[in-house]
Amino acid sequence: MKSVWFSLYRSSSRTLRGILLILFFAVAPPLAAQDQTSDETERLEADLRFLSDDLLEGREAGTRGHDLAALYVAQRFRALGLRPGGDDATYYQAVPMLEYAPGEVASLSIDGIDLVAGEDYLVFPSGKGESIDIRAPLIFGGMCFASERESRDDFAGLDLENKIAACIWGAPKYLNSEERAHYRSTQGERVSDHGGIGEIFVYTPSFEEVFPFEKLKRMLGSSFSRMTWLEKDGTPFSSAPNLKAVAVLSLAGAQKVFESRGQSWDEILEDAESDRGEVDRFDLEGKARIMVESRHRNLTSNNVVGILPGTDEALAGEHVILTAHLDHVGIKPTEDPDDDEIYNGAMDNASGISALLEVARQLVKAPPKRSVVFIAVTAEEKGLNGSDYFARNPTVPGDSMVAVVNLDMPIVTYPFADFTAFGVERSTLYEPIKLAADAYGLTLSPDPMPDEGRFTRSDHYSFVKQGVPAVSLVPGFENGGEEAQSEFRKTHYHEASDEVSLVDFVALKKFADVETAITRNIANMPERPVWNAGDFFGETFGGPMAND
Repeated sequence: MKSVWFSLYRSSSRTLRGILLILFFAVAPPLAAQDQTSDETERLEADLRFLSDDLLEGREAGTRGHDLAALYVAQRFRALGLRPGGDDATYYQAVPMLEYAPGEVASLSIDGIDLVAGEDYLVFPSGKGESIDIRAPLIFGGMCFASERESRDDFAGLDLENKIAACIWGAPKYLNSEERAHYRSTQGERVSDHGGIGEIFVYTPSFEEVFPFEKLKRMLGSSFSRMTWLEKDGTPFSSAPNLKAVAVLSLAGAQKVFESRGQSWDEILEDAESDRGEVDRFDLEGKARIMVESRHRNLTSNNVVGILPGTDEALAGEHVILTAHLDHVGIKPTEDPDDDEIYNGAMDNASGISALLEVARQLVKAPPKRSVVFIAVTAEEKGLNGSDYFARNPTVPGDSMVAVVNLDMPIVTYPFADFTAFGVERSTLYEPIKLAADAYGLTLSPDPMPDEGRFTRSDHYSFVKQGVPAVSLVPGFENGGEEAQSEFRKTHYHEASDEVSLVDFVALKKFADVETAITRNIANMPERPVWNAGDFFGETFGGPMAND
C-alpha cells in the first residue's frame, strides 16, 4: 500500500511536485555535507595514485595493466561490502571483443582525381574484415540527415544500395546541442540503413576548429585501435552492419573532389555551415575505391560491477547505475628513449574511478531506498564498448535500471564553483541533481561546449540508447574553470603528461561528495525517473516518459 507521500506526489502538478521534492530531500541532507575529513581526501589520493601508476601501463583495455586495475577495483568493492554484480557471483562481467588496428594499406581513390594520403584523406581501420577492398559509385548525400521529427530526409531520391556515400561531417546547427551530437554520431548508421557499403566524411571549417584534421591524422597512427564487442556467436557487434569501410576528406581534399566535378566548394560550405545545413545532393560521377588492411585480434576485458542493495522493500528492485570508465589509452612508443611512453590517465579517468569508490564508501554507511549498481567499465576509449555491452547484457533485470549517473574525466585542477550534468534537463533527474548542487552552494550550468557533442561521447549514452534517463557529470567553467579546462585539454588530454601531479584532491573530494548527494537523491526519489513529456531521447529510444 502506497504512503500518503506517494499519493500526494502522484496527484500533484509538475510545479507542486518540484516543491514536494525540495521538502522531501530537505529533511535528510546528504551525509557527505557533514563529512569533510582529511582521511577521505587521502583515501581518494591513494586510489588515484595506484590507478595512475606506471605499473598499470596506461590501463588499456585488454592488457595486463587494465586487468590489474580491475582487480584493484574489485577488491575495493569487496572491502566496502558491495555485493558481486558480475558473472557467476563475481565482481567481473567479461566483455568479449574484437580489436582492429591500422595495417599496411589505407587508401582512397576517386576516378579522375589525384588525392594525397595524409593531406587530402585518411582511412579508418575496419572491423568488418582484415582486408577490405570496395569500389562503388560515389553519391554526395549532403549532411546525410534524416528525421521524421524534423520532417527532413536527405536520402530522399538517392539510391545508396551498394554505393559509397560522401557526407558532410556534422548535423544541422539549429538543433539542440545534444540532438546534434546524436545525429552526428549516428550518421554512419543512416548510410548503412540505406544500403551504403562505404562512407566518406567531409570536413567543414567549423569541424576543423573542433577537431583538426592534423590531430585526427596523429591519432590514426600505428598505435591507434578500436574495439567492438562480440555477440554470443562471435559476430562483432555493429550499429552500421552494411558499412565495410570509412574514410575522411580534409578541407583541401574535399575542394579537389567537388571542384573536379564542376561544383562550387564555397557554395557547398556556405550551405553546410548555415543553421539548417541543407546542401544540394547529387551523383559525384564515377566510382570511389577504399582499400584498407586492418590487424585483428580477439580479447576479453572486464567490467567491474558491485551492488549496494536498497533499503526500501518496494523500491530495492529498481537500480540506479553509477558508471566511470576504468581504461585509458595505454603505451604509445616514441623515437626518443627519454620520452614518457606511458599514458597514465590520472584525470582520464582515474579521477572518476576514485570518485566512484568514494561515493560507494559513503553510501554503504547509509544505503538509500533503491539499489545502486557501481560499474567500472572497460573500453570506453575504444568506443564505449564496456558500457554498451552492459546496457545490452545487464547483470540486473534490464527494466530495473531506472537512471544512470556517469563520472567521466572530472577536471579537478581548480576549486570549481559549478558543474554541468549533460542531459539533466531532459528528465525528472533535474530536480534531485539541482537540489544537490544547491546543498553545496554550486551552480548547475548548461553545456559550455555544445559543439563538442559530449552527450553522445561517454558511457551514459549507452544506457540512453536503451531508454534509460541518464546524465554525465563534470565540473563547470566558473571560478577559473574555463581556463583550467582549456589548458588541460590542450596540453594534457590523451597525453603522457596526464599525471597525478595535476590533481587538486580537495576539489576531487568535493566532486565525490556532490556525486554522493546526487546518487542518494536519485535513489530516494519517490517516483521512478522518467523522460520529460515529448523529450527527443525518450521518444527516439522508447524510455519511460512523463504524461504531462
